[in-house]
Formats: sequence, structure tokens, C-alpha cells
Amino acid sequence: MWDEDKVEVTSEETIAKPAFIKQLDESSETLNPTSSDLESNINSWVDYMLPRFHPRTLNIIKQYKHDCTSHSFNIYNYGNNLWNTEKFSEDFSERIRSYVEECDLMQGFQVILDSVDGFAGLGASCVQHLKDEYGKSILSFPCMDSRITEPSKSDLIKALNTALCWQSIGEHSSLYSPLCCGQTGWPQAGDLRIFDHLTYNYELSYHSSALLATALDTLTIRYRRKEYPNVVLADMCADLNKLGRKAVATSLTLPFPMTDKMDLIDVLDDFTGELWTSLTPSCDISMDKQMQSLVLRGIPEDRLKRPIAQASKQMSKAAYRCSTVHEMMTLYLACNCHASATYLSTISSPLMIKHPYPKIFSNNVAGTGDIVGWPVGADVQSVPVMAGLHSGGGLSAMYESLHQQLSRIKNIKKFHAFTDSGLEEDEFKECLNHLLDCKENYEDHYV
Repeated sequence: MWDEDKVEVTSEETIAKPAFIKQLDESSETLNPTSSDLESNINSWVDYMLPRFHPRTLNIIKQYKHDCTSHSFNIYNYGNNLWNTEKFSEDFSERIRSYVEECDLMQGFQVILDSVDGFAGLGASCVQHLKDEYGKSILSFPCMDSRITEPSKSDLIKALNTALCWQSIGEHSSLYSPLCCGQTGWPQAGDLRIFDHLTYNYELSYHSSALLATALDTLTIRYRRKEYPNVVLADMCADLNKLGRKAVATSLTLPFPMTDKMDLIDVLDDFTGELWTSLTPSCDISMDKQMQSLVLRGIPEDRLKRPIAQASKQMSKAAYRCSTVHEMMTLYLACNCHASATYLSTISSPLMIKHPYPKIFSNNVAGTGDIVGWPVGADVQSVPVMAGLHSGGGLSAMYESLHQQLSRIKNIKKFHAFTDSGLEEDEFKECLNHLLDCKENYEDHYV
């Protein structure tokens, strides 16, 4: 019945699976993880994702297409409006409920979301739903791309999306920490964060996401340890969100600088400078005046100090009286972090480096993560890591920087996509005032 000459057929191009994903789909007998090239053969983050998702966990956005320039999912309100459609929110919340019902003792939720596009609005709406529906602690991580693009009007759009996202998740989350491997975050990501013993390309999401994942995997150990069942997510949130300070900065020390053939007591005694690197944009984390939760992993107890017979100069140090890694690290932080309150967790298990973790370690990092004074060129098998969350005055600069950026917008009506999708002038001004209020929350006013 169809006139074939008048029928227009639109077909979607099939995306070929990269070699790594094909290997995961095959049997373990044929799996050869070293053969796949993840440095160049990458289209999206799922191309280097080791865990496979169950179909029940996936929610497909059918109204928008990936990388579509004519109908982009790049506005906060697009995601907010999408959640408000009954069909989408019901499907999404039902999938969450099915997993919640399988939990024996649920602590709360960890939410990782983009903060620069429509997923900011979608994620913020989801966080609000979780708060209203379950009332549990929520730890959110709004993320920003670390890649640098050509300056354009979209830079202000991304910054405004970020501010709207923070305003919403700041109200409904127990705690949130912005993440980016760039130093500034807006209008561009800025220069990369420097790690002394890493050589990574922050233009590759394959590299930058590995750093963020390492930090998240480490800092959450505090409430994921089975040997301490009474330590829960709510405790960490209560420790850090005092006086309305909902935002915290994320830090990472990768690898923790354990020098070859040296004990922890000597490493800490010789160490100078900042102990950690910030992964929160426009925020430098000082050592002083912080509320912080830190996790140190990968330092075995036999690397603590020498026996008395071999101690030599170590015996003259106050830290020699410490009998555990936790005790010695606590003493170090007490002496070097002035007016700071620290909750420290330690485990002896290091971070295991397996495929598809990128090869970003410098050639002076040995296979066990120790720092040596010469190139070794060996594959790193494991590394000690420290990561944490910090609440302190440095976050004031983050809010001020974002406010200055958005103050360039004199009239929100010039950004038609926002006004057409429902953003009012009063809401925009309220968002700007919210940034200033948050900035003042982190300022220390001493007379």
C-alpha cells in the first residue's frame, strides 16, 4: 500500500563495539585485556567500563539523542522538565524502588551526575525524589568535563547549569562535592591538576575519570568497611555539613609518596608541602582549619618503623611511640593541620591496578607503588592512596568564582533556551544570591 518512491527511510547508524567491550562479551578463555587500545579507540565512557550493567538499571532518554546538535540536551531545565513527565519519572523511580527493597540495611545514596548540561536538572530532580521518598542520607558528586574547548557562549550556559544544579542538590542532598580535573572549572576547565608521580592527559576522559574514580573508591571506604558496621554514611555527612556547609572539597594523593626502602615514620618526617591535591574546581585545600574525613590505604604495618635493634635515629622521633599506621598518621595530621578536626580511616589493602586502568604512573613508580630515584619502567600492580572530603574556607573562593562568572549575564532573556524551558528572571537572581550566601557560609570572620 506504500508508494516506495515517496517513503523517506531514516536509519540510525550502528555503533561498532570497541575491542575491549567485545572481549568482555566473549568467554574468559579468550579474554586478552592487553590487546585493546583504550587510548585512542574510545567514543564514550561505556567503552572502558569494566562492570556490565543489568538492563533493569538502565533508563533510556528517548526524547534526546547523544551529540545531536539540532536538539541538544544541554539545558538544566530540559532535564528538570523531563523528570516531570509522568511516564519517565515513574519508570525511573520504580527501578530505584526495586533495588531499595532488596537492601537489608540501606545507609543512603551516592549520586554521581553531570552538572553542565541537561543531566544536571535530571540528576537534581532525582535527588529531590530520593530525599522526599526515602529520607536517607544523600552524598552527591556533580562532575564537570576536564577537556578544554574553544571559548563560546556555551561556556556561560554550562556555568549557569552548574549553579542551578548546586542550588537544588544543596537543598536536598546531605553533602555534595563538585569534581573536575581542571583547576578552574569555568568558563573552561583550566590547567590540569598536578600530581607529582602521574603523567596523564586530562583531554582524555579515559584518564581523568580514572582519577575521579580512584578518589571516590577510596574516600567511601570509611562507611563501606564490614569490620566497622556502626560507621555509616550519615555519620560522615553529620561531621562535615555543620553550619549549613553542604559543599565539601575532594582531595586525592595518588600515589601516596612511600619512598622505596623507607618506613612511614621517615616518609612523613621528610615530607614538605601539601599532602593532597584538590579535585574540586576553583578550590585549593589548605592543611589548616578544616573539617575533614580522610582515608589512607595501602600502607602495611611492617612499613611503619624499624625494630628497636635497627631503629637508630628513628627512636629520637616522637612518632616512634606509635604502634599502628592509624596512630602515626593521626599524630602527623594533629601536628600539621592547625585547628582541624580529622576523622581518619586506614586499611592495609592497596589500590590494585588492573586493566582497564590507564598507564598514567611515572616511570619512577615501582610495581608496588613505591617511589624510586631512577626509571624502572615496570607495570604498576598496586599503589597506596589517600583521599578525603574537606570542609573549609577554600570553598568560599569556589562560590565567588562561579558568581563572578554568572554576573556577566545582565539579562537572562538573552539565553532563550533557558527562558523558553521555564527559567524566570527571579529564579536566576535567586540562584546568584544563593551563591553569595554559600560563599559567606565558608568565610571565617575573626575580629
